[in-house]
Amino acid sequence: MIGTRRILVADGDSLWRARIAEGLASPAHEVIAVGEGMEALAFAKREPTDLLVTDLVLPDTTGLGLCRLLREDAALDHVGILMLATNASEIDRILAFECGVDDFLAKPFFARELLSRTLAILRRSAPGRETSGRIMSEYQPAVALHPNSGSVLVAGARLELTPREFQLLSALMREAGRVVSRLQLIHLVWGGDSQQAERVVDAHIKAIRRKLGSAGDCVETVRGVGYRYAELDEARRSLLARYAGNGGGAAGD
Repeated sequence: MIGTRRILVADGDSLWRARIAEGLASPAHEVIAVGEGMEALAFAKREPTDLLVTDLVLPDTTGLGLCRLLREDAALDHVGILMLATNASEIDRILAFECGVDDFLAKPFFARELLSRTLAILRRSAPGRETSGRIMSEYQPAVALHPNSGSVLVAGARLELTPREFQLLSALMREAGRVVSRLQLIHLVWGGDSQQAERVVDAHIKAIRRKLGSAGDCVETVRGVGYRYAELDEARRSLLARYAGNGGGAAGD
């Protein structure tokens, strides 16, 4: 079927495999479910794959190890990744984002939430994005964020961030040109009473940069302090516009 997206599920628990596959079943999806990480990797190398849904713990490896292998393979680094876990700790989530996952979902979950997060990743990683409507003027900001619609545009092309990533980018853009500390970002995004570790901010920023692709340099690290959103200069903005115009895509995933 033209337009069908292939989703690969890796989970060592047969009941969870069946539940996940059932939750993702759709005429628009081809779902393949396997029980081991290396089996999933072999399939992805053999057959075009759009999305991997993997558990954090697999019989033969870890979900983190599997994600690293995908992200380190130039032929597979475009594959979207949704990680699932039971009783995941904060460090598990941080390491997952550092390994390049697109989203993280705790078990048990609602079937609609699984499908919603899956569709968001698939939209972001969709090949052959439409180029109509892109604004290529060198005076257009490299990144445009629209709080009312919850959308982000890079060189006029739309991409999607997770809600937390969207909030972080929004907080930085509101303070464009000013340094925002990790602690301030935690207060702004997670709330003043949050006990989140500062590393969780770093993990989310890394994911934001990867999704922004060539515009990721807009989010600058200020060593020992935090982060700053700085608009690209004219020369780099022009390069970004040419990149988008040549069909390179905005997110670089």
